[in-house]
Amino acid sequence: MKNNTTFFIIILIYIACMISLFCFSQKTHKNRTLKKVHIVIDPLSQNHFLNDEIIKNILFSKTEKIDKKIDQLCILRMEKKLNNYPFIKKSEVFLSVNGILNIKIWQKEPILRIKNGNKEYYLTKDAENLELSSFYSSKVILAKGPFSIKEKKYLTNLVQYINSDELLKNQIISIKKNKKNSFVLIPKIGNHHIILGNIKDFKNKLNKLKAFYKQYLNKIDINQYRSIDLQYKDQVVAKKR
Repeated sequence: MKNNTTFFIIILIYIACMISLFCFSQKTHKNRTLKKVHIVIDPLSQNHFLNDEIIKNILFSKTEKIDKKIDQLCILRMEKKLNNYPFIKKSEVFLSVNGILNIKIWQKEPILRIKNGNKEYYLTKDAENLELSSFYSSKVILAKGPFSIKEKKYLTNLVQYINSDELLKNQIISIKKNKKNSFVLIPKIGNHHIILGNIKDFKNKLNKLKAFYKQYLNKIDINQYRSIDLQYKDQVVAKKR
């Protein structure tokens, strides 16, 4: 019985020591000064809307010192600030034991630029409107005209399909919607326009365009054509000037 009591007391002392040590280390850690801010911006992204300076300006005001005490930092508030910034899709903020604030940033990816009268903005892969940046201009396809929410979703699918094909990606530079809600593609090579018509069944139409280009683009003077019409089933109608 005496041995059991002694063992129990030893266990209690050990637990008390561990708790005290943990509390001391936590207090010491919180009182440490932030040594460094390490920022990683999505290395796979081809866009450059953000840099280290912009990220720091979002989190810290110009008059605010970065060398804060660690217990003065609120990670959740920092992530909220970052995620509210227009060009940030997602962020992760965490502190390492050596007093370094680590920040990981994923940018929103514009897939095309829309121009409707005097209004211009990007459209992301998720069909989300994204304001233009004064810091960086993304090299994406330009789409002209007023577009409904449904049409914007079709547009993002259309542009992703174009970007996935080397020939189409290098040839199609602009999209236009006319008054009859018919979509027209503007090519890089050739003084003609490509009549897509209804945007819903764009895949079959673009496959016909690819076949036409592969067969004739390097064999004929493409500038002799005024338009290439993809609206007809199983055929391409090329009209000369």
